[in-house]
Amino acid sequence: MPFRFFPCALMLSLLCACSSISQTTPTGKDTYRVTYNAGAKFQTWVEVKNIAREKAAAHCESLGQRLSHPKVTSNHATGLMPKEATIDFTCVAKPAAKPAAGGNDQAP
Repeated sequence: MPFRFFPCALMLSLLCACSSISQTTPTGKDTYRVTYNAGAKFQTWVEVKNIAREKAAAHCESLGQRLSHPKVTSNHATGLMPKEATIDFTCVAKPAAKPAAGGNDQAP
């Protein structure tokens, strides 16, 4: 009889262990937000924040821009509680490429 609830408990634990990352949502002109929830995965805060930051950088790169002014917030979960990090960020134009140093194209 005690094993009758085992399949339900197993499915629930599998669903709770799943991580998720939100779609990048605009919050203003060239500003966006992305959230990563680690679920019950054993990840450090550094890993959780880096995953969210990589998603933010990838979004800016898809626009031909670069990530700027990331503001990271978290839910401060401890122990086995799901860790969640949110990044509010801006995408800005990439700096223009500089010519190679010492490359003087003029003939003497």
